[in-house]
Amino acid sequence: MNNLSLTARRRLRLSISVILAIATVVVIWQLLGILLPFLLSGVVAYLLMPLVNLGDRTPMARRWPNACRAVFAGLATLAVVLALVGLLALGVFRLVDGSITLAERAPGIIAEGREIWEELQEEYRHRVPPNIQDTIDPRFNELRSALGNAGLSALQRISRVAQSGIAQVVGLAASPIILFYLLFQPSTLARGVKSLLPGPLREDLAQMGRLAGESIGAYIRMQLLLGALVGIVVWLALWAMGVPLALPLGFLAGAAELVPIVGATIFIVLASIVVALVDFTKLPFLIAVYFVVQILQNTLIVPRMQGQALGLHPLAVILALAIFGLFLGFLGTLLAAPLTAAGYRVLTYTREQWSSASVLESESSETSELPPGCAGGGGDGPVGT
Repeated sequence: MNNLSLTARRRLRLSISVILAIATVVVIWQLLGILLPFLLSGVVAYLLMPLVNLGDRTPMARRWPNACRAVFAGLATLAVVLALVGLLALGVFRLVDGSITLAERAPGIIAEGREIWEELQEEYRHRVPPNIQDTIDPRFNELRSALGNAGLSALQRISRVAQSGIAQVVGLAASPIILFYLLFQPSTLARGVKSLLPGPLREDLAQMGRLAGESIGAYIRMQLLLGALVGIVVWLALWAMGVPLALPLGFLAGAAELVPIVGATIFIVLASIVVALVDFTKLPFLIAVYFVVQILQNTLIVPRMQGQALGLHPLAVILALAIFGLFLGFLGTLLAAPLTAAGYRVLTYTREQWSSASVLESESSETSELPPGCAGGGGDGPVGT
């Protein structure tokens, strides 16, 4: 290592740093099921950090900075927990209410289904010739056996998922604690993570992490703002036109914006099915409103926001969506844009540092070749008396 030139050593450190960064992303992706609560807590903490930082400006923070920070972090964590509990309680209430209704109607549904099945069997026995029945019956038995095996396999998979979900449950239970510490001591955690990095690579890895974090954070802010804007506009427009389920459809439209490019297609398909089942006459209004919103969004809002937040061309985003979706599925589609933007900034930093390594070495060699009086700037003093 010491025999290498300054440029070679600098470029070797950059290469190792990039390899370690890629390896870290691969490990996180492989452990995503376990790390997901931690990552979600980090996203929530990132969004709430400006509100918690307001507490540092209060008069109380001048006398008791740690206590004030802890109070604001605790209040923010409590607000998130109460909001989630409220949503879960509402969902459980709807689930229990639907289960009670289903349980009340289940005997009648089962009886009706049995009667229909018996009528079909009776018609089959009377109308289908015996020789054809002898050919069809074994196929029916094979189909019944295949369906039974498929159901048993599905139950086994659900059981395995439930068993493997213990780590996720523990992580979710610990999410409020993680969120509190991320809000309370973000700088301490950052310094702790930085201290774990290898010494010669510490600055490069920290810089790469900072650039990637800025890109991902900018993407999150952009998507949340865009989703809120689209959701509110769709909700108000559908409500004004008398379209049923305007509020849930507005929420769905906002959530669909979290999936770039393909989110609009997912929403229009699901929303068209829902509206067609509820009131088919309102379907043209839904399609017209959403297409107008998408045209205004894609021509006026998205290009400017993406240019500021990600620094990527729309064709690059589409290509990233196709590649990530092909190899990583739906989750890859969801994360394609922020990961691509983060990778682009990291590669840009690496390219700049790679090019500047030779410049620094040439400047260093030029400095070492200067005369002694010029190198230190001390040649203008008195010579003697």
